[in-house]
Amino acid sequence: MRSMIFPVVIVFLLQLTALDAFAWSEGTPVTPYGDFCPQCGKYGTCNTIMTNYDAEKALKDYYDRKELEVEIQDAGERFIKARIHDAQGIVDIIIFDRRTGRIRSIY
Repeated sequence: MRSMIFPVVIVFLLQLTALDAFAWSEGTPVTPYGDFCPQCGKYGTCNTIMTNYDAEKALKDYYDRKELEVEIQDAGERFIKARIHDAQGIVDIIIFDRRTGRIRSIY
């Protein structure tokens, strides 16, 4: 009897995890893969590395058009990590490359 219950429980648990995997695919992404800052060129051609102030302003301008707010979490020499949220909470976490102007979602 025990030898039959164990496989049934395993199969049931595997089915539950598969349902979670399909739940993530709904909706459109807030930050499309490989999107870029409008202040830089489309192919990562910023003339100079942006200052933290310019990068923060560029991110806020970019996400204001989508009616979202930007909260800078960490600013390094080249990359900025930021949380993107709306009234309900965090909708994305991004990395912004100040040299190329690329925006990558890491959420």
